[in-house]
Amino acid sequence: MRVITGDECGLLKESIPELSRRSTDPDAPATPYNAMPDVTKDGVSRIDPKEKQTRERGVVDLAWRNDAGCEQFSFAALRKNGSVELWKAAAESRNKHANYVLVQTSKNIFQQDRPNPLGLGVFCNHNRICAGDSLGNVVVLKNDSDLLEEVQTYNAYKGSKRGETLSYTRGQALNTQLATAIAFDTSHGRVAVGGRERETCLIDIHTGVQVFKTKNLPPDPQTLLQQPVWPTAIQFLHNDMNTMAVGTAYKQVRLYDVRESSKIRRPTQTTPEDLLEYRVTSLCQVSDYELVVADGAGYIYCLDLRRLGRDLKAAANKDMGRYVGPAGSVRQLKKHPTLPRLAAVGLDRMLRIYDTKKRRQLDCIYLKQRINCVLVHGDDTWDFNDATVDVVDPDDLDIDQDDVVQEYVDSDEEGSHGDDSNEDADSVSSDDSEGNDEEAVDGSHEDGGESVEDNDVELPSSHQRDSKSQCESSDNEDSESHSSETSSEESKDNSEAEEDDEDVIVVKAPKRRRRQ
Repeated sequence: MRVITGDECGLLKESIPELSRRSTDPDAPATPYNAMPDVTKDGVSRIDPKEKQTRERGVVDLAWRNDAGCEQFSFAALRKNGSVELWKAAAESRNKHANYVLVQTSKNIFQQDRPNPLGLGVFCNHNRICAGDSLGNVVVLKNDSDLLEEVQTYNAYKGSKRGETLSYTRGQALNTQLATAIAFDTSHGRVAVGGRERETCLIDIHTGVQVFKTKNLPPDPQTLLQQPVWPTAIQFLHNDMNTMAVGTAYKQVRLYDVRESSKIRRPTQTTPEDLLEYRVTSLCQVSDYELVVADGAGYIYCLDLRRLGRDLKAAANKDMGRYVGPAGSVRQLKKHPTLPRLAAVGLDRMLRIYDTKKRRQLDCIYLKQRINCVLVHGDDTWDFNDATVDVVDPDDLDIDQDDVVQEYVDSDEEGSHGDDSNEDADSVSSDDSEGNDEEAVDGSHEDGGESVEDNDVELPSSHQRDSKSQCESSDNEDSESHSSETSSEESKDNSEAEEDDEDVIVVKAPKRRRRQ
């Protein structure tokens, strides 16, 4: 697996997680699940070793120019100073770093002293490269083999009726005219731009005409106040790109139907108010019904699109999946084109690779600088056996014989010991039975003929089953004899009791005198 990252200091790096893993020691003590992984530096390489670290040339966004799964691939990089670079690479094998060559570099394409670029997109079907900034400007370039030629510049917003472009005052905390999110629909040739108090609008890259504009949710029925609008992350969903997800700074995710024939401008689905807790920074679709959402606090959640409704005041079901690991704001999420792998980068300077099926972290590589963007190569030769975290050594599967085999005992000695144990058991059972007989008889005389209960005799663990059976038989015989004796004694007692009762009950009547 090959991953390319760009940081805020202007460095481009290539990472191969397979080479970064260090073989585990079977005798090493166990480490907690949240401990830092033990990796090597062999899996990380700088694309341009001569590049100096400067924030003015920080990498803002990366995009593939051709099929990312082939051995010969190229990508485009947008820097903070407004320049665009084209890189080509040749990968000899999956376990070696590729050789990168800088093909073309352009100057500031936004024609401003201090531009603030937002993102970069490549339209391979239309042979175009587009880049946008915070003022809503969209610059269209030709995606030729080795040339970067500007075609046209459009503006997603208009500041006045005269058609003038937007302007802003640098340094002010409140700028409602800034664009804060951008996304590219590569299949239909559209660009989505949204900003603070600015609804997301889609423009055509060929004509610059606005083809779609979203509409806010209805006002609150109690206060009649409008919902605040501030898009911070935009992502086109599904293969047809007709559904758009918008994450806002007010902890919401909204879904829109952006087909040109659609008459619905309001969100078709939205998350409840109390579901998310922080500002949404990145979105990525990992399956048909799963959307991964990253926020400014380092939390990565997995939303099920089928469970979202249209009621903003609905009860928030916080039973969501989560990708554990990031310790800072997540800047970008990217999924592998074919494999269930998700790459996450952010301000914690870590490149993390996750398994989207189990939501488990597979690799974590420290890259020293705060990372802004990431690209995942389409190489599908990922070794799933190597991707598992808990690797079991086959040598450890052998059972230690010392823990299972007991000391050897001769059969003759074992039989003699068994006979002795039987004799001991007979003696013990006979003694116990005599004691029980005496107690039973005494109890019958004292209690006046109550039922006698046999007491269980506890045998030592060394006795065999034969001794137990003999003890049970002897106990049964003794109990029968005792029951006969007790029954005879009870009959005698009953007869004596009846005689005593007759003596007590019979009364002699007085003799009557005869009349003379």
